[in-house]
Amino acid sequence: MPSINNNPYQILPMGLADMDAIYRLECLCHSHPWSKKLFLSNFGKRYFNHVILDNNEVVGYFVASSVAGEVTLMNIAIGPDKQGQGLGCQLLQFLIDLSREKQEQEIWLEVRASNASALALYEKLDFIEVDRRKDYYPCESGREDAVIMCCYL
Repeated sequence: MPSINNNPYQILPMGLADMDAIYRLECLCHSHPWSKKLFLSNFGKRYFNHVILDNNEVVGYFVASSVAGEVTLMNIAIGPDKQGQGLGCQLLQFLIDLSREKQEQEIWLEVRASNASALALYEKLDFIEVDRRKDYYPCESGREDAVIMCCYL
């Protein structure tokens, strides 16, 4: 079991039993959260979703899919009380390592242009900006751009 700051963390495949905890985190972390129904529609052969646990409590997760050697990171979050401790980095590195193990070729994601901490994390892990989707995300002031990023494996 990996350890960060002497606290035990474990990354495991996401299960249906995790859904209530994931949904609670989703609502805390995102201004426009996914519904439980949307989460449930992202299970199946092409998905590899994982949770990160702190003493058996879900504190973060990611939802990713793979088609033809291309991984799409569709959703990732770390609970607000656990942010800034390196867990997002650990979870994203796990996705990169797992994608390489599965012989995937690249990982794609979209992130709000205003999300400076996420952009910094993605850049640290070798994601590069490829394009932007103008006015993609809803926000309090109207709409904001999505930064499209890719990590070539």
